[in-house]
Amino acid sequence: MRMPDGRWDPFDDYVIDFALERMRAGQRVALVTLAAIEGSSPRPLGAQMAVTEAGEWVGYLSGGCVERAVVEEAIAAIRAGENRRVRYGRGSKYMDIRLPCGSAIELDFDVTLGERALEAIDHRVRNRHTAFLETDGAPSLACETGEPRAYPPRLRLVVLGVGPAAVCLARLARAAGLDTLLGSPDAATRAAAEGVALLPLGMSAPANGIPADARTAIAFMFHDHEWERLLLPAALETPAFYIGALGSRRTQANRLRLLREAGTNEAQIARLRGPAGLFHGARSAQAIAVSILAEIMEADIRRAMPEDQETAPDIAFEPACVQASRITSAASSA
Repeated sequence: MRMPDGRWDPFDDYVIDFALERMRAGQRVALVTLAAIEGSSPRPLGAQMAVTEAGEWVGYLSGGCVERAVVEEAIAAIRAGENRRVRYGRGSKYMDIRLPCGSAIELDFDVTLGERALEAIDHRVRNRHTAFLETDGAPSLACETGEPRAYPPRLRLVVLGVGPAAVCLARLARAAGLDTLLGSPDAATRAAAEGVALLPLGMSAPANGIPADARTAIAFMFHDHEWERLLLPAALETPAFYIGALGSRRTQANRLRLLREAGTNEAQIARLRGPAGLFHGARSAQAIAVSILAEIMEADIRRAMPEDQETAPDIAFEPACVQASRITSAASSA
């Protein structure tokens, strides 16, 4: 993801856009994929880095233990023009690189991908569709299940509201790598959220509705709750995985009463989280924003968990393609 100053975020999860831009500029690029884990790992199977022949890179495959070594190996693979698999940690030929707790990872370095394959992925992801990298049988790019590797669209957050908390939440979400939209009738709020994409919001709901899919969260940040009367029913009609609203418990109770009086069914009402956030009583815009974004990220992790799994940590190690396939299937059947 490009940052507002034009630089690339080196610790982004999505690396295809960076790789594609560098290829179009005439540079050779290696796509490096986390293909196997023995022990523990801070990154899931399928995590990737993109490394250019000049040593530029985006993405990360560990907690900072191997990235520099990966860049050197990627440059060597590019120069040799051959794909390779390299092991780091326990049992590796690189004795000077140690991973925590004696773990080991195996990385696939692919230097043969062309622009056309990456363009197809990037086009679908930018249009909010899950993309699949056709592997032509190459194990270096296939998921552990043997299926093509999946690239779901980024998480998206639609912030609807007015004031400092709405601005802070939009800024924080963008910094965290979410596709972020801010819809506000207040000019000062829109101006303060510099660098955040704006959703036109006048005296009525957005002309084409609230842009939300199964990888979208919606946060209501209004103190004037008349806007909620207009927008909440529309939000509850969307497949967004999270819908939350700012306010006290008393405000939430009144909000639910108004929704029932408007004819909203109980199944939809049950989707609305309020007061939004993991912790309540915060009095600063920054604390409110952190609280709500943390709740959104927790909701995203939990929706990808198997139904019989009660705790979150192990989900990080499931192949990204398996997570994406389950989420896509769930959205299709909803």
